[in-house]
Amino acid sequence: MVLRELRKSFRTVKGILLFVFTVLGGGLFAYLLAQSDSIRKQRMAEKAISPEALLEVKKQALGLWFTNTATGEHVGNAPFLLMVVFAVSLWLVPGVVLLLGFDTVSGDLQHRTIRYWTVRSRRWSYVAGKFFGLWATCSIVALAMHVLIWIVVIARGEATFGETIGWGLRFWLASLPILSIWCAVSVLVSSLFKTPILALLLTGGTFFMWWLTYFVAWLGPHAHALDDAASANAASLTPPAPTFLMYTFPSFHDRLVLSPLFSDVALGLFITLGFAAACIAGTSFIVAKRDV
Repeated sequence: MVLRELRKSFRTVKGILLFVFTVLGGGLFAYLLAQSDSIRKQRMAEKAISPEALLEVKKQALGLWFTNTATGEHVGNAPFLLMVVFAVSLWLVPGVVLLLGFDTVSGDLQHRTIRYWTVRSRRWSYVAGKFFGLWATCSIVALAMHVLIWIVVIARGEATFGETIGWGLRFWLASLPILSIWCAVSVLVSSLFKTPILALLLTGGTFFMWWLTYFVAWLGPHAHALDDAASANAASLTPPAPTFLMYTFPSFHDRLVLSPLFSDVALGLFITLGFAAACIAGTSFIVAKRDV
């Protein structure tokens, strides 16, 4: 089932076009990012800002972004371009999942091809195959975008080959458990409808409202933290305490899976993979009760 989903995704016009546009978009983004980074470095040199001072500012900014000082200190040592691409990819991945996964189950329900699989395997294994197929497909698309940036970083001499591959793989692997949640939710919503367009609309609406709720929950505490630091003329930024709503958003858990602390990484994997497993269990229950 997983291999079938992979072949279907990369053989269909939709899958091929999405992969090509993602790669081309990643290449264009890498070029623009490299150009802007050159301008940034030139301005830093003109202002005589030392690399050490710039690194300290970057670590504090990342600590505020991740809402985790330890993660900010750790990721601050990574090549700048790789870190930016990782952050951007977390916001682009839901769109890839939406376009590839909205008809994962609903398409089979519409054309009743699900009957072919349910008489040959258990329904929970059918759902699991759909999920892992979508997860693998989106992971390959994300890897292609990351690899383009690795090539740019090495070609520009931003970091050594070992540093680039080491941090690049770390960022890509950290995105996989987060990606699993988006894929699991997409498969869950897709199982609710026999009409793919309805699944597309509801999945897109769910993703957008999920992001909007998180953005509001994230913006308030971080704005207050910046105001407090400015009013106190503080030399360092203190990340605010995470709220419950922040923990409900998949991409927020990058602060845990990228942490240098094993306990944080284990907690991040438990939350993300546990969330995905709960969604797949719910999908299996829905499909098991459906009259296909």
